Amino acid sequence: SAFDAMLEAEKEAGVTGPLINFTATFSYAICGACGGFTGKPALGQMWTLDDAMRHPEKYDYTPLNDITAAYEQRFTHSFNTQNPATDLQHQFLDDYSAHFPTTPVYIGEYHRVHANQTQDLDLILGLAEANELFLGISFFQYQVAYWKMGSEQDFGMLGLGDFEVASMPYFGQTFSIYCLAPQDSPLSGMSMPNAVAAVYGGSAIDTSTLCLANPEGVALDESGYLTVLSQNSSSQMSLFVERVVNHMGATVPKSRSKQLNDLAESIVDGSVSKGSNYSMAELATYLGSKPDWVEFDSQAKCVANRNVAPHVIGSAIGWVCSHAKTFSCDGVFLQCQGSTYKTADFVFSRYYDEVGSDNPLVDCDFSGAAIYASAQLYEGWSGSAHCVSGANPVTITSTTRTASTTAATTVGPETSTTVAEADTTTTTTSVPSEVSTTTTSADAVDVETTTTSGFLEPTTSRGAAHKDTDKEVTSSSLRTAVGQQALLLLPLLLLLAASA
Repeated sequence: SAFDAMLEAEKEAGVTGPLINFTATFSYAICGACGGFTGKPALGQMWTLDDAMRHPEKYDYTPLNDITAAYEQRFTHSFNTQNPATDLQHQFLDDYSAHFPTTPVYIGEYHRVHANQTQDLDLILGLAEANELFLGISFFQYQVAYWKMGSEQDFGMLGLGDFEVASMPYFGQTFSIYCLAPQDSPLSGMSMPNAVAAVYGGSAIDTSTLCLANPEGVALDESGYLTVLSQNSSSQMSLFVERVVNHMGATVPKSRSKQLNDLAESIVDGSVSKGSNYSMAELATYLGSKPDWVEFDSQAKCVANRNVAPHVIGSAIGWVCSHAKTFSCDGVFLQCQGSTYKTADFVFSRYYDEVGSDNPLVDCDFSGAAIYASAQLYEGWSGSAHCVSGANPVTITSTTRTASTTAATTVGPETSTTVAEADTTTTTTSVPSEVSTTTTSADAVDVETTTTSGFLEPTTSRGAAHKDTDKEVTSSSLRTAVGQQALLLLPLLLLLAASA
């Protein structure tokens, strides 16, 4: 019935085009009560499901849709197991291929605990290549399930380390986010994630930095600099230095990445200062001298840091708005509302201009909420370029169809009235956060309002006012995207006075 309900939902929603496949994942247990394969793992359950899909009346069910055809065309069987790969061919695959010759199958959760992972996984992926119907496996599982007990905690590739990467507010509480620590695979001679990566043909992960402070998240000051320096890693320092460069409204071209990496290495090994301590202030001074491997942008702006959570951005907006003198936060452009980040772009950029600073590391930070970004960077964020200082407010174009002439003709006892319509177009540049609307009165009038604003998709709202209608309110919904989608409601009040 659940399968039938999904088909019904598709039909009601008018779903077209390539349709998704369905599966029902079984355990690898033997089903003695099933009608077939009573001595084989998983196959008895699949036999029963297959029988029900082909003969629903045997199970006292009358489907609303042709579940048999859908099953034959769109179903994929699946099961979970931690049995060794050597069991699969004779216990399952041989009989499965004979009885279900056209239905694919895969293992939804597979992990043979305490096995040599490189050997076992290599064997089971080999089975997938040798058996056409066997699609493969999903390796189980990414992280240790600490909320489970006993042997259920043996499956994760990655556990949690002791280093707190960040904290997360959640429904009034704050939770610690810890770093990931690879679990060992002793028989494989390597960590669990590296063993899986080796079999799948992927690259091993760099475990040396997993439980270290992230150069992308530490404070851009002496303490953050020393934290990264203490890691004794040139690759980590390179990330930090490039972040400082980006925060100064500049970028490092790919062709100059060697100079960036050389600087990072010389800072870590001490050669940059000939053995003496090299400080954050010295790094900032050097980068501020505009070395030839760094490209500075005259169009750089103080904008919201997209790597920071919205609640942090929101707090910084509140602080800036309480200190701003040359602009009001009540005047945020229409196109910047509905998004914390774009609102911050509007506010931060104008406040930085107001301060008149030439030190973005200090005056464009707001506890990490802001970054002095080059145009190359912020123009890649949806809508940001329309909100920074120097951008124009939204433009409203209104087209109103009004009654221009009326002619009446009397024929016997009947009177016919003809209304001729004319189009009037008005273009208005709105003041920040204001919308211009057109109000028209007539016996029978169609009012059409189109809103455009650069990156906003134009939408049309049409309302018809008829006799004895006092008021009609319509609204247009505009969707914009900033990493996440936000809903912006544009109220349009159409006051329509009826006349006899």
